[in-house]
Amino acid sequence: MKSKVLKIALATAFLTGAAPAFANLIYKTGTQTTGTGLGAVSTVVTVQDNGQGNGPKQNGTESGCVTYVPGQPASTPAETCATETDLGVGMAPEGGDNTAGNAGNNTYFLNVLNTIAGLTSAGQLGFVVNINEQQDGVATLTKLYMSLYNTSSGDTHYYQYMGDPLDLADFGGTGQSGLNLFVLDNAQATDAAGFCPILSECVVGGGIEFAKGTTVGDAETVYVGAFKRTPGNPGGEIPEPGSLALLGVGAMAFGAMRRRLNAKK
Repeated sequence: MKSKVLKIALATAFLTGAAPAFANLIYKTGTQTTGTGLGAVSTVVTVQDNGQGNGPKQNGTESGCVTYVPGQPASTPAETCATETDLGVGMAPEGGDNTAGNAGNNTYFLNVLNTIAGLTSAGQLGFVVNINEQQDGVATLTKLYMSLYNTSSGDTHYYQYMGDPLDLADFGGTGQSGLNLFVLDNAQATDAAGFCPILSECVVGGGIEFAKGTTVGDAETVYVGAFKRTPGNPGGEIPEPGSLALLGVGAMAFGAMRRRLNAKK
């Protein structure tokens, strides 16, 4: 099996001369959960290109994006990707492999995510990438971005993964996911919260791309959720949603207390 590799190389896009001001989605290992298949979570993008009749391009590079269309329902977005002007040279997915129809391809007003996922601030936003590869459970992520469109100002902010190609493994299948989590870093979480203070005025979309030849199974999906944050953490992120994360923090604190007590004995 391929090994997971992550190097945060922020300078890469800025050296191109066309990088955006807002950049960083940080990879975190999350927690596998059930009931996270299509229709059960807020799926943003569903892509498939395995040379077996799925994906209009069928060029071996699986890629797709959704963009909010002003004045239209969020559930019927355009299947188009942000450009290099938006994301930086070489950073824009090529798109074209969204699954047929509108199944699993959506944008969402953030107040809807408040109801579904408990989102209270745009700074809590994160993407879960679910890998559904039958041959080895691994696909190589090369590009990922989140877009926030403010319907009041008409502006869009972009947040993207900036690291090296990343081998993502997930053997849970479409109905179980959560291992591969991408969250906003501290600075971008602050920016997102300031850019979208009124949840009902902002729409989230995004796009993804995998390296050529690394996807030969079923469809990969990206869904959006709300993830708790702790300012004391490096990067400020907790990878698990809700109470599971708090239990983990509590366990670490309890362990540290026990070590101090044992040291005094």
